[in-house]
Amino acid sequence: MSITEEQKNIVRSTAPVLKENGKEITSIFYKHMFAAHPELLNLFNQTNQKVGTQPLALANTVYFAAENIDHLDVLTPQVKLIAHKHQQQLYDELGPDERDKGFVPLTIIKKETIASGPIVALTLERPDGGKMHNYHAGQYITLRIKKDGSFHNRHYSLLEPFNGKTYRVAIKDEIDHEPKGDTILTSFPAGTFTLIEDGKHHLLIAGGIGITPLSSLILELHKQNKIKSATLIHCVPTKEHAAFTDELKPILSENQYYLFCQGEKLGKDDIKKFLTPDTHVYICGSIPFMNQLEDYLTECNHHPPSQIHIEVFQPSLSVLRNAVKDKATTKTL
Repeated sequence: MSITEEQKNIVRSTAPVLKENGKEITSIFYKHMFAAHPELLNLFNQTNQKVGTQPLALANTVYFAAENIDHLDVLTPQVKLIAHKHQQQLYDELGPDERDKGFVPLTIIKKETIASGPIVALTLERPDGGKMHNYHAGQYITLRIKKDGSFHNRHYSLLEPFNGKTYRVAIKDEIDHEPKGDTILTSFPAGTFTLIEDGKHHLLIAGGIGITPLSSLILELHKQNKIKSATLIHCVPTKEHAAFTDELKPILSENQYYLFCQGEKLGKDDIKKFLTPDTHVYICGSIPFMNQLEDYLTECNHHPPSQIHIEVFQPSLSVLRNAVKDKATTKTL
């Protein structure tokens, strides 16, 4: 059934209200939903609910749908991202084995501190003999951790190209993590943050733990014999906080790997000298860090937005600019 022009006008008229009050509206929605169905708490990242990033992401989605009611196709990238975050319509790719659906227990076979913070790397293996599914560099898995009687779902980037046997992720701050030898419920890989296959030059910029998805991209370029097309900039408090230095330095030359630490500030001019018209830029770090970099890129001859790729460690649609105002008095949890 197609929507009428009158109905479109009604939807359009809600956009200003959504922009001003959307987060409050969705916060109330989640609050009532969890009160009526507390079992749904197991399906959501409760940290994102408590700090308000999940209600803001939902509000932004509805707002942009209202703003683009005549051209909903522009929302396709966001819809695809949501589908990956919720594992919707992805099960067909996993095959017919019911053991592969939902969360699967994987065993922690290796646990190592790889940088200050601390940042801990976990290597996971499937103990039941089932298939470990392939993935694209840059994708993530979801770990389901039980705390205070309910499950918490947390997404972690995969650190290296698929080896056919194990998954490897890094976790900042070793709190409430299962020890080596224990099992942890894990989803299979998902995510839309991946390499641009025909990219001629890849500039990767990480802030702190944001190096995790970028390390996988760099190792994938090395695997494809395209490592000369990569430049990495990593911003950290100290050299001891720079994870994966031992793995990345041997495959990147001095003019490909730049470490900013101990008061050194990454500026617009530092980025501009690496940009060419065909450079694809991959960014991961804190929200203020990424916002600043996007501003720099806009100032650098208006680098094309289609060549700027962002990965965030919270609902991606909660960090959109010029969208719903980030304010609400209602707390979802």
